[in-house]
Amino acid sequence: MIFLLFIINQHVDYQDLYNKATTSLVKFQVVKDSAFQRFVQLAQDTLIGEGTINFLISKFDTKSAAERHTLKDILIKIGKSAIKCIVRKIDYRGSDEEARSLKQSLWVLGEIGGDEIVETTSRFLNDVEWQIRSNAYTTLGKSRSKNALQYVIQGLKDSIPIVRKCAYYALSQIATKKEIPHLIEGLDDEFYGVRYACVEGLKNIGRPATRFLLKEISNNEFKNYFIVLTLREIGEKGKLKMFVKSNFPPVRFNVYQGIEDKKFLQEILKKEEYPILKTKLLTFLKK
Repeated sequence: MIFLLFIINQHVDYQDLYNKATTSLVKFQVVKDSAFQRFVQLAQDTLIGEGTINFLISKFDTKSAAERHTLKDILIKIGKSAIKCIVRKIDYRGSDEEARSLKQSLWVLGEIGGDEIVETTSRFLNDVEWQIRSNAYTTLGKSRSKNALQYVIQGLKDSIPIVRKCAYYALSQIATKKEIPHLIEGLDDEFYGVRYACVEGLKNIGRPATRFLLKEISNNEFKNYFIVLTLREIGEKGKLKMFVKSNFPPVRFNVYQGIEDKKFLQEILKKEEYPILKTKLLTFLKK
């Protein structure tokens, strides 16, 4: 009986099923959904599951973004059982300089997540292509694994801004209190994307980051802007009043947004000379 089922399963037309699962025609949505679920079922089959997953991975090189999204969704649904097959073929970059297959592999691994993907992903952190490095750091962040911390730190000094942003994004997702100094340092980065990633990381850590932030207040108003933004995100609204005398309007605007004491805002309105901020204050007071 098992042998008979094996023979039947060998005649699955994967290409036909793939065409149905990746169709962009709305009128075939039911067929598309059915094919999607069929792939997930086949991947769980003890006899041909691995072959099914390998077929899906063989399509990672497709130039169609829609197909790559569908492949990603199917493999996320399949889950962790897909990881070993992806890892086994991850060194294949693709048929041209776009390295679509490798990028897809990293993307899918990140979406599945977990400790299991960290070691394999870390192999690409020193890749000569900055796009691959950035993808690898993003994948480590999505893994949510603390095991990735030792690798993520090395990307904070990358010469390419986008790569640094991705490294800081990764850090923002897995940072502990020990990594607060790294996130604070990133608030000074020349690339705004890095700064916002650091805000996200400090917000995720929460109130333990407050004392570090307050120590960083300086004459650097751009950094002060991100300090105020972070304090707001953390919920430290009581600390914002110390910034109302800032000479940098964006800092004051951030402060006014975070203060709920209308009596205090009314007093500030009398002193505020910047027209746009006066208008914003009036708006805040009407809420």
